Amino acid sequence: MGGGGDSGSAIKDILSGTVAGIAQVVAGHPLDTIKVRLQTQSSTNPEFSGMGDCIRKTIQREGLMGLYAGAASPLLGAMAHNAGVFFSYGMAKDIVGGGKELSIPQYYLAGSLAAIPITIVESPVDFFKIQLQAQVGEGKYKGVADCAKQVYASQGIRGVYQGGVASLMRNVPCFGAYFFSFEATKAALTKKGEEPTLATCFVAGGAAGFGFWGLWYPLETIKTRIQSDAPEPALRKYKGIMDAFAKTQAEGGLKAFYKGYVPSIARAVPVNAAIFTGFTAAQRAMKKADM
Repeated sequence: MGGGGDSGSAIKDILSGTVAGIAQVVAGHPLDTIKVRLQTQSSTNPEFSGMGDCIRKTIQREGLMGLYAGAASPLLGAMAHNAGVFFSYGMAKDIVGGGKELSIPQYYLAGSLAAIPITIVESPVDFFKIQLQAQVGEGKYKGVADCAKQVYASQGIRGVYQGGVASLMRNVPCFGAYFFSFEATKAALTKKGEEPTLATCFVAGGAAGFGFWGLWYPLETIKTRIQSDAPEPALRKYKGIMDAFAKTQAEGGLKAFYKGYVPSIARAVPVNAAIFTGFTAAQRAMKKADM
């Protein structure tokens, strides 16, 4: 993975990240839809009994494409997001390491630092996606553009960034764990002096996915609940992050923070394996083409 300090490396990071974003949506959006619907349903009167039931009912009501509800935003967003992620990570590595090879703990710091610019791009994309995914059947919004238009018209830029602070609160520790897990696993599976194989990057990418979601999932639940809430302040269920924590705890205890955990992990491991494999393959293809 190139560093961001060199313009050529930065461009390669952006292009390779764009390819990784396409792989992310194709592989992971259906399970992401199921995760959001499980996370946002009522604990007292749940519509879905579990992951399988949610998949079955979604397909029955909306067809197979129901699993790709709101996919247009994530497709464009994932391309921009992953380009930004890998570019930001390259820049952060240069800041943390001063252009030198980082130690394994420093990769965590670099990932956490990269989370700041990542959140600026990611938060609105996530908000539009979650607003659309949380709709069951006929909804308020006809699509991504309609959602963006309505929210911006009524709430301005603050509405577009609904849940932005919660996103940053999640992203700083999660991206630290994400890149730490990838780099540590890759190093453990690669002999000194040898180049990691694509199979190694696939396994390390899966570990990165678990590192991101596995340990910090309650923060993801709070972020999702805030971003699925009504854009209009008077209609919102949650007054802020602490209120969301308190109401989630009161609603279902610790278990409520882990709604959708299984589909999230089931999605995160293969999707991030694909992301890092695609990124590495694209980087090597450009290197081979002497780009």
